[in-house]
Amino acid sequence: MFDPFHVPAKVRWLVYLVLLAATAVLVTASFPAPAGIDLGRIFFWVAITFALAALPVRLPGGIVAHTTTAPLIAAVFDAGLPNPFAIVWVALIGTIEIRDLRRQIPLWGTLYNRANYVLATFAAWVAVRLTQDAVRPDDPLGTVAQIALAGLAFSFVNMILAVSLASLRTDTPFGRVWALSISNVLTGLVALVPLGWLMAEIAVKVGLWASFMFMVPLYVARFSFSKYAETRELFFGTVSALSQAIDAKDGFTRGHADRVSRIAGAIAREMHVAEKQIEQIELAGLLHDIGKIGVEDRILMKPMRLDADEQELMRRHPIYGASILEPSAALRPLVQMVLYHHENFDGSGYPEGLKGEDIPLGSRIIIVADAYEAMTSDRIYRKAIGHEKAMDQLNKYKGIQFDPTIVRALEQLLQKRGPGAFEVSDLPPINYETLAELRRRLAREPIVRDAHAG
Repeated sequence: MFDPFHVPAKVRWLVYLVLLAATAVLVTASFPAPAGIDLGRIFFWVAITFALAALPVRLPGGIVAHTTTAPLIAAVFDAGLPNPFAIVWVALIGTIEIRDLRRQIPLWGTLYNRANYVLATFAAWVAVRLTQDAVRPDDPLGTVAQIALAGLAFSFVNMILAVSLASLRTDTPFGRVWALSISNVLTGLVALVPLGWLMAEIAVKVGLWASFMFMVPLYVARFSFSKYAETRELFFGTVSALSQAIDAKDGFTRGHADRVSRIAGAIAREMHVAEKQIEQIELAGLLHDIGKIGVEDRILMKPMRLDADEQELMRRHPIYGASILEPSAALRPLVQMVLYHHENFDGSGYPEGLKGEDIPLGSRIIIVADAYEAMTSDRIYRKAIGHEKAMDQLNKYKGIQFDPTIVRALEQLLQKRGPGAFEVSDLPPINYETLAELRRRLAREPIVRDAHAG
């Protein structure tokens, strides 16, 4: 099929549908052109929108956020504009970004984003038009309701189209993209709607120049979005660093925590767990063995079966892990999942011998993911036993060590996605001799420094 924009096949139907709808809106609103067009006023709102579009914030989940909602809503409520002609062109031209001009986005992406804003702004105008006769003069509650409906129409179209594209493009569930990108900044995005109405009121009653002062709170709003994105990135970077610290301690299982995290998240999603809880389960999967940092090397790296005393010391690692995470408010929701990830379904596990559903759901998922990953990955002391034998073992011990519901969920997941869904990472295991040599070198370094002092 000829595709002039090189649109990926998995998003093609959505892109073409949105472009077709936006083209229909532009044509309908522009022909015939209304009389009395105020080019200066249109230019003002285009300029304000363009200035804000130049400051995007990339959110997790593949969504880029702007504060352009405010001037677009202002254009909708500006009585001095020949709507809907003006608002669709403000939305089309004003939302062009610097990265569009630099061709950092494929042409189809640029067109989709412009179409998104055209449709969202037009939806807000339709909401205002339909409620116009129902709002009496000097009726504050009616005005608030009208602003809310316009904001709801704009936000619904804008966010649904943005999240749908990101979901299809990245093969990520819609709910997950929403949870990662939108849910935590939704309040800030919604707050831009009344701010836009206020800009329009000031522009009509005082003058356009007065509306320009709103750039300050809009920049502050943009700053809050960027701080959220940076804080989240810092948080996940810290979690990743902690996870890698486990790899550095126990090099034989490098990448194990990452794979357990991915398997656990996929199982939870197969069980239709809420996305916010899935994220916590994935984080707990990354950090489930963080307590091994507190286990002595002679036990952790012993190449043969541990004796009873050593097993008892090894079994303390969930307690160590919970203690490491507890002081952090951000990591505290993971504490119980990490503490109980070795509890068996029949109550024979550790550290507290919890049974059945007394064990947190995240812990019950992680123990299944942990066992499956361990059995299907090579270790320096043994080869992987393969997918089928691993599932045989999980089924053999379901109801004893593993929650039967979670084992069935993993089985269903692998039937859909295939045994290769969680391929072993290409990261090579850290060689034990390398670790030993590193420790010997670090132990010698203080002596070398003292020898050269002065």
